[in-house]
Parts: sequence; C-alpha cells; structure tokens
Amino acid sequence: MPELPEVETIVRGLRSEIINKKFWSVEGKLKSILYPSFREFESKLPGLRILDVRRRGKFIVFVLSNKMRLVIHLRMTGRLMWHKEKGREKYIRAVFNFSDATALFYSDVRKFGRIWLYNEKDYERASGIYKLGQEPLATNLSFEKFYKLFDGKSGILKNNLLRQDLVAGIGNIYADEICFRSGFLPTTRLNNIGKKGYQNIYGALRYCLKEGIKHRGVSVSDFVSTRGNLGKHQHYLKVYGRAGDKCYVCKSIIEKTRAAGRGTYYCAVCQK
Repeated sequence: MPELPEVETIVRGLRSEIINKKFWSVEGKLKSILYPSFREFESKLPGLRILDVRRRGKFIVFVLSNKMRLVIHLRMTGRLMWHKEKGREKYIRAVFNFSDATALFYSDVRKFGRIWLYNEKDYERASGIYKLGQEPLATNLSFEKFYKLFDGKSGILKNNLLRQDLVAGIGNIYADEICFRSGFLPTTRLNNIGKKGYQNIYGALRYCLKEGIKHRGVSVSDFVSTRGNLGKHQHYLKVYGRAGDKCYVCKSIIEKTRAAGRGTYYCAVCQK
C-alpha cells in the first residue's frame, strides 16, 4: 500500500498538472468503488473545476468548485495515471474525462481502492478521514505534542506507529525504517522507551518520511507516479526488504520476523 511519501509524490504530480481542469464526464468501470453511488458522480461531477489537490494521511483530496470534494484512497494496488498502462488496461476501474480532452485513469488490480464524492461538510465522515490522527510532517506537530500522543498508550512500538488515529500516513515500510533509525526494535514495548527515546523516534519519523518524499517514494510492488515513473527510495532503505543482507552500519545480518501482523525487518545489533 502506498504510504505518506508515495501519496505525497502522487499529489505533487497531480497538482502540477490538474489545477483548473474541468470535469467533462466520468466512466465507472467498477461502480462499487464509487461512493455514494455512480449516479451521484454522473450527475454532480461534470462541470466542476479542480481548485487544489491535497493529501491527508494516505488519502488524496481534490478540492472542487461548488464546495465539493473528490477523495481517493489507493489501498493496496490502486494507481492514478494520465495514460493507460500497458498490461493493466483490464484493471481500469474508473476514468475521469476533462474538458480539455485529457483523462485521468484509476486502475486497481485487487479492487480494494475507494473513491468518494461529497460536499465539504460531509466528505471527512463519509470517507473516514475524520478518524485520522496528526500529520507527522505538519509544522505544528512539536515533539511535546507527539510525545503526548503516545503517553499512556500500551503495546509495541511498531503497532502504534501504524495506528492511523495517532499519526496518519505511516505504513509497514516506513515503520521499520523509523524503528531502525531510532535504535529501537519494532517489538519494543512503549513503557520501556522513555522521553529521550521518543525524541529519537520523533526525529527518525520526520527524517524517514522526508527522505521518502525526496526520493519520490518506494517502488517495490505497485507504486508508480502519475506518469508511470518508479520511485527511487527503495535504493535507500536500511532494513525493509533486506533480510539476509548485511546491515549498512554494523555489518551484521538483517533479520525478518513478524510484528503487528506484518513482515518486519530489523538489525538485532543496532536496535535494542
């Protein structure tokens, strides 16, 4: 599933090309992913202009004229493309046609993605955005505010990093990278971390996500940009996907286990 850096890469790519485009029509190849209904898209979307594109957690939010919002969550295998992808044509689930004769294609192999069209008052509750926690790269997320999010919580570190109601946008890849950079095992229990440890986690979190954005995301399975370009951050990962390889820091072997229900990578020497 695309995580914060990948979704941010998509949003930035869209923003540079899609602002002020006007919807002409919509094609629902798989109507069940469109909420509240394809009929709503058919009747309300044509004629609306795109004013902005934003990211909230892993959600893509199109700010439209007439106080409307188009929201997309890519889930596991969703892609937004300016052209049909060779070999994936049969997986196109929706097409958004614009008045300038361009089109944005939504493809999804596993059909888990969702698309919503609601007014500005209702879109957060309809899509589930209202449940999201803090934006990890927001300027107003100070360390003290971050620390309070975890204060009194229980369980292991990785599980809590994945909680979208605490900090929005972190998934499996970046959770492992954050744990490595902060020096904690993913299975470390929160009550064993301490305030100084949380300072390390806070710094690691912001660093790892910013680096992911800088390198335009991780392409290890389905992620590509809106123009079909691969991200480059997979070449900079320190532990994720590197089981059996040597740690870049201590040269011991990266190990793989299961934590928070996910395949989890770590260095038993660098992380405690």
